[in-house]
Amino acid sequence: MTVHDLPVLPRQPGCYLYLDEQGKVLYVGKAKSLRSRVRSYFNRLAEAKARLLVAQAARLEFVVTKNEVEALILEANLIKRHQPHYNVLLKDDKSYPFLKLTNEAYPLLEFTRRVVKDGAQYFGPYPNPSVVRQVQRLIGTLFPLRVNSGSPLQKRQKPCLRFHLGRCLAPCIDHTSPEAYAVVVKQVRAFLEGRVAEIASWLTAEMQAAAARQDFELARVYRDRWQALVRMTGYDSSVALATQDDLDVIGVAQAGNYAMTQLFQMRRGRIIGRDKRFLTNAQDASVGEMLERFMADYYGQATHLPPLVLVPGSTLDRAVWQQFLSQQAGRKVELRVPQRGDKTELLGLAERNANIGLEAELALLERRGEAPGVTELQHLAGLSEPPYRIEGFDVSNLMGTHTVASIVVFEGGRAKKSEYRRLIIRGLSQPDPSAARVMIDDYYAMHQAVSRRFTSSLADKLPVPDLLLIDGGKGQLTAARRALDEAGLKLPMLGLAKRREAIIREHGVEVLAPETHPGLRLLIHIRDEAHRTAVGYNRQRRGSAMTRSVLEEIPGIGPKRRDLLLAHFSSLEQLKAADLEQLASIPGLGRGAAEAVKAYFEAG
Repeated sequence: MTVHDLPVLPRQPGCYLYLDEQGKVLYVGKAKSLRSRVRSYFNRLAEAKARLLVAQAARLEFVVTKNEVEALILEANLIKRHQPHYNVLLKDDKSYPFLKLTNEAYPLLEFTRRVVKDGAQYFGPYPNPSVVRQVQRLIGTLFPLRVNSGSPLQKRQKPCLRFHLGRCLAPCIDHTSPEAYAVVVKQVRAFLEGRVAEIASWLTAEMQAAAARQDFELARVYRDRWQALVRMTGYDSSVALATQDDLDVIGVAQAGNYAMTQLFQMRRGRIIGRDKRFLTNAQDASVGEMLERFMADYYGQATHLPPLVLVPGSTLDRAVWQQFLSQQAGRKVELRVPQRGDKTELLGLAERNANIGLEAELALLERRGEAPGVTELQHLAGLSEPPYRIEGFDVSNLMGTHTVASIVVFEGGRAKKSEYRRLIIRGLSQPDPSAARVMIDDYYAMHQAVSRRFTSSLADKLPVPDLLLIDGGKGQLTAARRALDEAGLKLPMLGLAKRREAIIREHGVEVLAPETHPGLRLLIHIRDEAHRTAVGYNRQRRGSAMTRSVLEEIPGIGPKRRDLLLAHFSSLEQLKAADLEQLASIPGLGRGAAEAVKAYFEAG
């Protein structure tokens, strides 16, 4: 698609849709001026994502709106409907659950996913249905609100068990008045709005008043409710955050194609709830885009908005979003990027939790076998295809001696241990005491390991990998590339430096990624597995060498008997602990040699 294929675009706000040849929506965007925004995609300085989008698009459609707020709402609805490939998407996109306080003389608290203008009060949205059920159970424990008899209220001949337990005022049998019931509804409303301190103070005052009247049974009821409130909400009048504002705070974390938003609801200085959403298609998205996608979905349904929303710094058009939020709330709502003080600490809390939540989601994907690291690594390493088979190489030695190398294999993001290989590196000269010479031998060892992998019998036994991972920096990477050149192979290769976990591409290009990035996580896992395998083999060889040198000192033990003992015992400690009969029973050793071995170790 070129700029000449565009329809005549107005200089008005609205939404635009890029479609492919089959009419599938590729991307939905909004603009203050449709003409200016759409034409920017065809600018030679446009981002790579924009150039790729217009290359795949066949045509463009647009919708004009009255203002930017309308465009924002329309964009959210279009993205939800079409799920475009190039838009940031909520992975668990669905309707939020709410609690509904019905509009009648004796209101009932109900679960719902639909918010309609029926005069009822709606509270939410909540992150999932299980949270709603927990809140309902908590309210049923704390407040004598009816849970039966339907809506509208149906009269009964006898009350339910909750009445006899003191957990319902039984309006179904006219046991209470609308005024007395309204007091309970007021408390429930305060609780759902996060005003826990207000309820605790009211319960304390009522308990003390009842005790003063010597109505100790009623005082005990208020005391039990107060204790239940403290136990279930963690309320403590002596503990609160420094700020006493009502606000929401949103943190964002990103790792390659995935992202996480974390929202905390703070009321009267206490965090009373949170919501988190997992996003995909975030590879080239800005923080502003991710915030927009979450906020359009969450605040498009929210029924109670605080006067202040804290967000991280981004390209987000705060003026437009303040207008949208204020319109939703029916009063002014400020959108602020905190710069200092306790509010920056709150934002930090949300961002830390977003990072933790993202790591948990990625780990869950890995356990399910979806291996997000493989596709993410493709983008990180600049590969044309996802690297299904990755082989990791590492070298281990002790002061330049007993040098070994390991080759570990991962397919689809999972270890394939049956194809691990361990190599003894030979032909190394005794290194100088200087670290520089040891490093030079490391380069030679890496060269030999890669060379033997692709020129010896291993080349026929193992399939060619899609990517090589070299444990080390530019020197090790250069040595490995030289070995591949000598073998006549051209394979993608990366190095991973331990100090900064920097990914080294060929020609020395360094790539830094956040530790939560699935591609980097996969590389670290492969590197650590290669290191563990190499170090374990190095220790095994050192132990064998030590045992061999000790056996050579025993009179009457030649090379053949030494090899028999090495094959039979896995360590020097096991050999020392063996009794005479056990030694003599080894085929080919003989009783005389067994007595010599036992006498040698007993002599100390």
